[in-house]
Amino acid sequence: MNNLLISEPPLQVLPSLAVKVGLNEAIVLQQFHYWLNRSNNERDGYKWIYNSYTSWHKQFPFWSINNFLFGA
Repeated sequence: MNNLLISEPPLQVLPSLAVKVGLNEAIVLQQFHYWLNRSNNERDGYKWIYNSYTSWHKQFPFWSINNFLFGA
């Protein structure tokens, strides 16, 4: 069990954001924020990010791939 505690980059979320939008939504928003801050992609003054369903699933392995395909 000890090897599961912070042995990889953690997902972080503020409790106050989770209260306002929901826990799952806060996790996704925080990850979007993380990637947007590192993105070099820009169009019309807006940064953007792209990940495949498989890549998102690797970041959120606790959700089924169907969550990404069908919004379940």
